[in-house]
Amino acid sequence: MTIPAYLLSDTGCERDVCHATGCPQAVKENPATGQFFITMGHPGFNSPANNRNGYATREKALAAIRRYSR
Repeated sequence: MTIPAYLLSDTGCERDVCHATGCPQAVKENPATGQFFITMGHPGFNSPANNRNGYATREKALAAIRRYSR
């Protein structure tokens, strides 16, 4: 099974837990649906919303990362 590109960061964050504040690869858009997803290695990646349909906006996905990183 191939992991979709919108779930992987271009910087390799999925290899470990990314602790970089403001990581530019923490959220990516699924071009087919327009939904935003938290990429692997970031807090909230395995959340129920991220495992289903993602988030309607980049801002909502980033808010989820902040919530899960507490």
